[in-house]
Amino acid sequence: MEFVASIFENVFRPLKDFFAKTYGYVASSEYYMEALEDVMNELKSKRDDVRRMVDAAERQGLEATSQVKWWLESIDKLEEQVALIKADYEARDRLQVDQAAGIRVTYRLSKKADETMEEARNLKERTFAKVADELVQVRFEEMPTVPVVGMGPILEQLKACLEDNEVGIIGIFGMAGVGKTALLNKFNNECLVGAEGINVAIYIEGTRNYDLSKIQKIIGDRLGLSWEKKGPKERAVVLYKVLSKMNFVIILDDLWEPINLRMLGIPVPKQQSKSKIFLSTRIEDVCDRMDVRRKIKFDCLPWEHAWELFQEKVGDALAHPNPEIRRQAESVAMKCGGLPLALITVGRALASKRTTKEWKHAITVLKIAPWQLLGMENDLLVPLKHSYDRLPNDKLRLCLLYCSLFPEDFSIFKEWIIGYCIGEGFIDDLYTEMDEIYNKGHDLLGDLKTASLLESEDEEHIKMHPMVRAMALWIASDSGTKETKWLVRAGIGLKEALGAEKWNDAERISFMRNNIFELYEQPRCPSLKTLMLQSNPALQKICDGFFQYMPTLRVLDLSHTSINELPSGLGALGQLQYLDLYNTNIKVLPSELGELVNLRFLLLSHMPLETIPNGVMCRLTLLQVLYMDLSYGDWKVGTSGNGVDFQELESLRRLKAFDATMQTPAALQQLAQSPRLAGSTRNLLIKTASGLKTLELPSSDLWKNMTKLKRIWVVTCADLEEVVINGPDVRPENDLNTLSNTIIRGYNTVPDEEQSVLPDLESIILQGLQKAKIMYMGGCLQQLSSLFIWYCPGLEHLITCANDESEEPLVIIEAFPKLKELYLHGLPRFKSFSTGRYLLCFPSLVSLKVIECPKLKTLELSAKDLLEIHGTNEWWNALEWEDDTEVKERFMPLFRPLR
Repeated sequence: MEFVASIFENVFRPLKDFFAKTYGYVASSEYYMEALEDVMNELKSKRDDVRRMVDAAERQGLEATSQVKWWLESIDKLEEQVALIKADYEARDRLQVDQAAGIRVTYRLSKKADETMEEARNLKERTFAKVADELVQVRFEEMPTVPVVGMGPILEQLKACLEDNEVGIIGIFGMAGVGKTALLNKFNNECLVGAEGINVAIYIEGTRNYDLSKIQKIIGDRLGLSWEKKGPKERAVVLYKVLSKMNFVIILDDLWEPINLRMLGIPVPKQQSKSKIFLSTRIEDVCDRMDVRRKIKFDCLPWEHAWELFQEKVGDALAHPNPEIRRQAESVAMKCGGLPLALITVGRALASKRTTKEWKHAITVLKIAPWQLLGMENDLLVPLKHSYDRLPNDKLRLCLLYCSLFPEDFSIFKEWIIGYCIGEGFIDDLYTEMDEIYNKGHDLLGDLKTASLLESEDEEHIKMHPMVRAMALWIASDSGTKETKWLVRAGIGLKEALGAEKWNDAERISFMRNNIFELYEQPRCPSLKTLMLQSNPALQKICDGFFQYMPTLRVLDLSHTSINELPSGLGALGQLQYLDLYNTNIKVLPSELGELVNLRFLLLSHMPLETIPNGVMCRLTLLQVLYMDLSYGDWKVGTSGNGVDFQELESLRRLKAFDATMQTPAALQQLAQSPRLAGSTRNLLIKTASGLKTLELPSSDLWKNMTKLKRIWVVTCADLEEVVINGPDVRPENDLNTLSNTIIRGYNTVPDEEQSVLPDLESIILQGLQKAKIMYMGGCLQQLSSLFIWYCPGLEHLITCANDESEEPLVIIEAFPKLKELYLHGLPRFKSFSTGRYLLCFPSLVSLKVIECPKLKTLELSAKDLLEIHGTNEWWNALEWEDDTEVKERFMPLFRPLR
C-alpha cells in the first residue's frame, strides 16, 4: 500500500494538478487576461507616482538612483510584453477555440499572462528608500594643448575676467588661424582645472553647425544628468536648475552664429557672480548679438614672437644660416603677417630648404601663387575659406575678392574700392543719393571687417591680411586651377607687363604700383571686367587699339600714371562704367570718350586738362560721379569763357557727386543757380576768378543749394580782397555769464531754419591770395574741421573783426567751433589770430601748424583741447609770452619741432 500511495503522491497528483492547471489556463483565459490588466494598472499608477517624484528631484538638480532607473525601465519593457500578449489574445478569435490549434494558443497566452502577472506583482512590491541622489559630476577635463608663443598678455586678460565678478560673458574674436582655440585650451588647463570656487568647467569644442541637443548632451553628461526621453525644453529647465546652484565656467569655442543661452538652459551670469561664459568667434558681431560685456580682440603676433615661432618650425635650416638665408627667411616670415597658422605651415614647408635660391623661390611663390607652397592649401587656405563661405551673400564675397587686386599690405582707401564695386555692379544703386550708395559700400566693408576678413587702418582706410589676400586669390583662380583668371601682379616691381597671351582668359587684371613704361601690345580679353594700371608713374604710352578687344570691360583705372593722351579705340569700351584718369598728364580728351555711353564714374581731377571737345560731356547721360577739381574749369557761360558750354553739365541729369573747378565768377554763379549741379557738388575749387572781390561764408545765396559741399579751395584769385564770415549768431543766456565782463560771439547753436547753409562744409583751403583778409561779421562755420592757409602775403590776422572799435574789455569769438586742424604756411605779414580786444576761441582744436610766419610772436588764442603745435625751433624760441607763465606752461609741452 505504501508503494501505491507513493506512486499516487509522486506521479498521479502532479499529473492531476498539471491537467487541472492546464484546463484552467484554457477554460479561464479571460480571467487571466483581466487579472493581468488589473495588476498592470496598479503597477503603472505606482510607476507614474515614482516618475513624478523623480522629475521633481531632477528639477532640483538631483538624479534618479540606479535602482529606480532599472525599475522604471523594467516596467516599460513589461508594458510592451503585456501589449503583445493582449494583441495575440485578440488575434486568436480568428481560430476555432475548441479545435486543437485554438486550445494550444489559448493555453500558451494564459500561461504567459500568469507568469507576467507574477513579475508585475514583484515589481509592484518593490520599495525605495529614496528615488534620487546627488549628481555624479566631472568637474574639470583637461584639453589637448600645443606649445604656444606670445599668448601671455591675452591669457592674463582672461584671468582678470575670471576674477572680475562684474563681467559675466567674455568674447574673444579674431581671424582664423590666430590661435583662439589654443588659447582657450591653455586657459582651461592652467586656470580652470582644479580652480577653487568653481564647481564645474565645461569646454564645448567648435563646430560650424552647433546643435542645440548636442550641446545640452555635452553639458548634461558632464553634470551627470541622464534624460534620453526628455525634449530640448525639458532639458533646458533641468540644466537651468542645476547650473543656477553652481559657480560654473562654460567655454564655447569657435562660434559662427549667436547661441540662445535661454533655450540651452544656461543661466546668464549675473553681477557679483563667479560664473562665467567664455566664447570665441571669427565674427565680432556674434559677440555683440550675445550681449558680451567684455570683448577681446585676438590680434596676430608681433614681429618678435612671430619670428620666434617661425624659427621654431623651420628648425635646423636656420640653426647656422648664412646672412643671406636669414634675410630671405625674415622676408618669408614677414609675409605671414604674424598669423600663427601661416607661420607654422610655411615654416614646416621650408624646413628642408638649404640654399638662398630655394628661399628666394619661396618668396616669389608667396607673392604670386602661395597655394603652390607645400601644405598651404589644406592646412591654411581651406580653414581660412570657411570664413569666406559663411559670408551671407555674394556681394560680400565679390567685394572681398576685389580687395585682393591691391598690393600686399596696402592701405586701401575705402572710396576706391566702393567706386570699383559700384562700377562692377556689386553694389547696386537702389538709393537715390550717392552718399547713401557709398554708405552701403561702407556697410559692406564693415561687415567684412566684423568677419575678421579685413582690418581697419582708420575711418577711411582698410587693409587685407597677407594670408586672407592669398586665400582670396586662390579662390578667384578657381582654387589655383586657373592662375590667369585673376591676373594680379600688383606692387612687385614689374618693369614690363605680362605678355598679351597671358591676358586672354583674365576676368580681372591688376598691374598697379609697378614701374611699367609702355603697353605696346593689343591683348584680346573677351571676359575682362576690371583693369587696374594705376600708380605706374613711368607709364607714358599706351598703343593705339590697346582697348579694342575688351568688350566687357567695366572698370579702368589709369590714375597716377604719366600718360599724356588716351589711345585710339577707346570707344570700343561700350560697357565701361568706371574710368579714372586722376593725376595723369592728359591735356586733351578725345572725342571717342563720348561713345562711352554707359559710363557712370569719370574721374578727371588733378590733371592739366585744357580741352574737352564740344558734345562729349552731354552724351554721357548715365554719369553719376564726375570729379574735376584742380582740372578743367574754363566753362563757357554766355559770352564768358572759351571752353565747353556750361549747359553740357546741366544735361547730366543723373549726376549725384560733382567735384568742380570754376575759373570765372559767371561760371560760379551759374553753378550756384543750378539746383541739380549745386546739390551734387562736394568739392569746389575756385581758381583765378578775375573780378571776384568778396566771398561770403556761410550766409550767402551762392551756397544755398550746395547742401553736400565738403571742401572749398580758393586759389590764385588775385582780385579777392575779403573772405567774409557772416553766419547766424545765437548766444544762449546761460553762456553769457560764463566769464565776467566778456561777450561770447559765434556760438554754434543756430536756429533750425539756418541748418541748411553749408551743413557739411568740413574744409577750407586759401592758397596764393595776394591781398585777401578774413573778415568776421558774426556767427560761425558750424562743421568746419580743417582750415589751411598757404602763401597769402596780405594776411595779417586770422580774422579781422568788422567792429574793431569795441569798448568791451574782452570779446570771445567762436567762429570755428569744430575746427580740429589749423595750418598756416608762408604768411610773411601774419602777426595775430584776431584783432583788438577780441580773443579767438577754438574749443575743438587739436593740431596747430605754423610754418614761415616770422611775425607771429604770440599765441593769443583759447584752445582747451590742443594736443600739438608744429613749427620750427627758430620760430618757437622767438615767441613772446609777456610773463604769462600759465599760457607758457600750457603750450610748452605741446610743441613738436619740424625737421
